[in-house]
Amino acid sequence: MDFTSLYSTRIQTSFDDDQAMILDTFLEKHSAKEVLKVSLTNYFNGLPIMYPATILGVERGNLDLDVNSQQAVAIATDHYTLIRTKLFPHPIAANVQYVNIKKHMVSLNKLCFVEVLAEKRAAVRLDLDPPARATIQFDGQSIVGKLMDISTNGILMVIDEYAALENVEEISIKFMLPDPVLMKQTLIRVPATLVGVVGDSSPYRYKFKIMPEKHQEQLISRYSFQRQVEIIRGLKELVD
Repeated sequence: MDFTSLYSTRIQTSFDDDQAMILDTFLEKHSAKEVLKVSLTNYFNGLPIMYPATILGVERGNLDLDVNSQQAVAIATDHYTLIRTKLFPHPIAANVQYVNIKKHMVSLNKLCFVEVLAEKRAAVRLDLDPPARATIQFDGQSIVGKLMDISTNGILMVIDEYAALENVEEISIKFMLPDPVLMKQTLIRVPATLVGVVGDSSPYRYKFKIMPEKHQEQLISRYSFQRQVEIIRGLKELVD
C-alpha cells in the first residue's frame, strides 16, 4: 500500500520547520523526564492497528520509541506510522528509519503534520489477498483490472489503461468474492461512482463509491469480518 494515500499533509510553516518543531518539543519533554505517551496507528492490510508507545529519546533527527510488538511488525511491514499526542493539534505521519521487532523499538524520521483521510471512511476498507479480477462496465465498454481493497461502500481498483470515467453516469463493477458461509466464490455486480484517480502513468488507481444491494452488502460484510480475522491471526503469527 502507498501509505501517502491515507492522509493529506497539513504543513504549518514548512516541512523542515515543522519537523524541527516536532522533534524539539519531544526532546524538551523527554529531557524534563516527563513520561510522554503517544499512540500509533498503522493500516495493516487496511485494518487499523492502534497501540500506545513511549518516547525513548530524540537523536540525530530521529524519534526513538518503545512500541507494542504487534505495532512493531506492522511498522516493519508498512514502513510508516501515524502518531497522535496531546502536544499537537494534528496527527503526525512518520517514515521508518529502523525497526527491531524483538526489542519492540523503532526509530522514525521525516515527521510532518497530516489529516488522516482513512478516518473519514464510513467503513474499514481491507486489502484483498490476493487481489481479485474485476471488470468496469460503462457505455457498452468493459475494462478489466484488479480489485485491491473493499468495504461495504467503496473499492479501489488498479487498471493498466487510463479511462475517462469522470462524466460517465452509469458505471457498474463486477467481481467474484469469497462467501465465508457458503464456502464458494460469489459473483457481485454493483453500481459505482468514480471518486478519484491516482497516478500520472500506468498502473492507475481508481477509487469508487459502490451502492450494493442488501444481500450484496451482507456478503461484503461477512467477507470483511473473515478478512479481519485473517489479518489479526497473521499479525500474531509474525510476532510469535
